[in-house]
Amino acid sequence: MTASELTRWAKAHLEKQGHRLNRVNNIPIRRRKGTIEKGWADLQGYDSNGVYTAVEVKTANDNLSDEQRFRLQDAEKCGANVFICTFVDNEPFLVQFEGYKK
Repeated sequence: MTASELTRWAKAHLEKQGHRLNRVNNIPIRRRKGTIEKGWADLQGYDSNGVYTAVEVKTANDNLSDEQRFRLQDAEKCGANVFICTFVDNEPFLVQFEGYKK
C-alpha cells in the first residue's frame, strides 16, 4: 500500500466515525510552491463535536520530522484528536499520537 492509498484509507476510516477531513498537500506543482509551513498533518479537519483532528501518514520506512512531531504534540496539548496512520502487521492502522513511538 502506498502513502497515498494509506491516506485515503485513513480518511475513509475516520469519516465513518464522524470526522470531516481534508487532505493537505504541500508538494510544489510546476512553478507554484507549497504554501503550508512544515510539519502540518497530511489530513486535517474536525470531529462531530468540532474538535480539531490531525492525521499524519507514515509508511514503514518513514519517520516523523522534528517539525511534524512539534506540531502534533502542540495540537495534542490543545485538545485535538491526533493520529498517526501507519502499518501494523502489514495492515493499515490508526494509532493515537501519544502512543506512537517511531
